[in-house]
Amino acid sequence: MKLANLFENENKYLYHVTFTKNVPRIKEKGLLQFEPSNWIRGEGGKRYNEDAGIFAFEHPEDAFRWAFKMQWDMDDKDISIVRLNMGEHWEDDPAEDPIARAGSQGRWLRSRRNRKAEEILDSFRFDDFGSPKDLGIDQEEWIDQIVKTLRS
Repeated sequence: MKLANLFENENKYLYHVTFTKNVPRIKEKGLLQFEPSNWIRGEGGKRYNEDAGIFAFEHPEDAFRWAFKMQWDMDDKDISIVRLNMGEHWEDDPAEDPIARAGSQGRWLRSRRNRKAEEILDSFRFDDFGSPKDLGIDQEEWIDQIVKTLRS
């Protein structure tokens, strides 16, 4: 593979992480603001981001790591990564979580606009990536494989 091809899709796509049960609705209606938040501060707590928005990652490895975190933190373990065209009207995500952002590969973004269904390209169930142990590879190679899949 030529080096130019490796970076062909750089910053062309964004990656939104969600529960797999939400994917059919997202593909049909797009990503809509004012949906219930998956992230609140303790039981009965406030949202981490009080402002509405659609959240996405610029780099597929960041999306993978967030999907891994969601699978670990949430009761619903069926997580997917939705790939969408970058489009316009994205800004840096204002949430402050230095631990989660440590080692980030790209920007974490928020759009204050709904994202149309036409912008949604496809989705990937996290569990379909398998595990390094099952695939007989180390974790770094596994992550590289996932990043290539998400970029292709």
